[in-house]
Amino acid sequence: MRDIPNFDDANFALRLYELRREPELRKARAMVGDLLDGAPWETVHAVMQYEHAENAHFRQVTSFWEIAASFVNRGIFHPDVFLDTCGESLYLYSVLKPHLARIRETNPRFLHQIEKTIAESEAIRARVEMVDKARAAWQAAAAAAKAARKAPKKAPKRPAKPRK
Repeated sequence: MRDIPNFDDANFALRLYELRREPELRKARAMVGDLLDGAPWETVHAVMQYEHAENAHFRQVTSFWEIAASFVNRGIFHPDVFLDTCGESLYLYSVLKPHLARIRETNPRFLHQIEKTIAESEAIRARVEMVDKARAAWQAAAAAAKAARKAPKKAPKRPAKPRK
């Protein structure tokens, strides 16, 4: 691996950013947060089925980030620049990590490139740990807000009427 990033890394990072602005890829990226983050296995499994309305987006976003990670693993894209510019791939990995074993029963190489990139970089591993903690905090806050909305509301106490 090269010691320092170069202009090719910068140009590639900018190209990835440009591609992420494509309308369908934006929808695919949003689907991860809107539908899959914190979702149970049944939801993830359903989205993985070809006939599911979001399956094309699922395949698009996972393959997009796998390609970028593959370039890191082959020395084409510097891992530091990947870390600086492709944090969303680490979020995707964090979201799907609880389901990887089950997914890999039928797709053994699923997110293999992202996982390899994480395994080979201490800084990238640390970032995934940060993402995991942040997601856990978001989910706890969402659960607390949901519980608060479901809690019975107490009627506000009326001030006592003055006695005559």
